[in-house]
Amino acid sequence: MAGAFGFSRDAWRDAARLGLQAGAAGAAGFLAARAVGLPDTFLVIMMAVTSLQRSVGGTLGEAMTRLQAALVGSALGLVGLLAVPEGWGVAGALGVALAAVGGASALRPAWALGVVPAVGMALGDRSDVLGTALTTSLGIALGAAVGALVSMLVWPDRAEARFERQFRVALRATALRLSDAVGAVTGGRTRDPANLVAWNEAVWLAGEALGTARFVDRAGMVRRLDALRRLHDAVVILDRAAEAEVATGLEAEAEAVEGDARGLLTAMAEGRAGEPARLGALDASLARIEVALATDDPGPRMHRARDAVAFGLREVRRSLAALIEAGAA
Repeated sequence: MAGAFGFSRDAWRDAARLGLQAGAAGAAGFLAARAVGLPDTFLVIMMAVTSLQRSVGGTLGEAMTRLQAALVGSALGLVGLLAVPEGWGVAGALGVALAAVGGASALRPAWALGVVPAVGMALGDRSDVLGTALTTSLGIALGAAVGALVSMLVWPDRAEARFERQFRVALRATALRLSDAVGAVTGGRTRDPANLVAWNEAVWLAGEALGTARFVDRAGMVRRLDALRRLHDAVVILDRAAEAEVATGLEAEAEAVEGDARGLLTAMAEGRAGEPARLGALDASLARIEVALATDDPGPRMHRARDAVAFGLREVRRSLAALIEAGAA
């Protein structure tokens, strides 16, 4: 649903929540660094703020990634510095340490943040390399911990709740896409590209939330999202059929199928269970299409167009039933 300046209500909500969390994380990071006596408050604040993600699960995952990167960067930086011959100076130490970390991050991108402790060790006191590594790693770990705590305590948003919101937006967008496609194949309407953009955005955001979900039934969420994608594939079949030929003579039946399917999608988007009566009505409309295909003789070209539309509508029915089943499981 569009909001002010073209941004959705959910986008404005995220902006307000992440802004509040960033302010809280920055202040808490500064106080935490002072409390434990870390001299580099900037590092703690930066790690606390940049570890924040849209959901609690995403922030926890980012915090764990940063802790791992800090350990890897410290270890590789230490090995690199110990391998530097005397007399190479700061530039040589920096080059060797970053070469080690850069190679490791190419193999595993999550380790890219390891450059922070490596640079700190190369620029620090060579007589206390271990102390520099410990201080830098502690700053990264403290900042990540502060970010995780702020995400859980200040206006928290769980990944599974985000998934549900975006999934319901995607259900409504699928209903609009279906209306567009049926209107196109019967020649009554033109498709609105904004509906496809809205569908892609909602499904992408739902997938992002799914990827950061922790300690929930992710398998059930995957089944529902896959079923929705299959339903959209059926809508794409109707799109392709409309590009080939407008199928006349099936307007009433196709629009009846579309109306019942849209009603089912709207019910699911509103948190209501699928309505069996609508599935029965949808089946009756499909049966009338089959009768028309078997008895009418509109000519080979139009017959092919009608066959394509009938196939697409049958796929809508099959995918819609699978979507309802996935939601009930």
